[in-house]
Amino acid sequence: MTPQEIINGVRNKNRQLTDKNDELKVLIEEFSMATADYRIERAKKILDLKSQGHPVTLIKELANGDKNIAELKYKMMVAEGVYNACRSAINNIRISIDSYRSILTWLRAELNSGD
Repeated sequence: MTPQEIINGVRNKNRQLTDKNDELKVLIEEFSMATADYRIERAKKILDLKSQGHPVTLIKELANGDKNIAELKYKMMVAEGVYNACRSAINNIRISIDSYRSILTWLRAELNSGD
């Protein structure tokens, strides 16, 4: 690998990192909205079930078993998974950048030792 290839690789990874950070901002908002939607609708369902006189010990299970609530929880969990995958990708890009830097440092040391 030439120093120029390494520098180009670092530039490419920096561009990817910027793109992923922009994507992460969107995913944070989507995850937050999905969480809010789930929690609000679940709270409404719990209050509805209480007002219908269901036993207190069953209310949470009944609310969680509601099709709409289960779908909202699914959407929330998917949004969380995508968010976490993006964070992992960002970490992997950072590791790649560090690897490029290490290779570049090693090449520099090799060039200087040949003098």
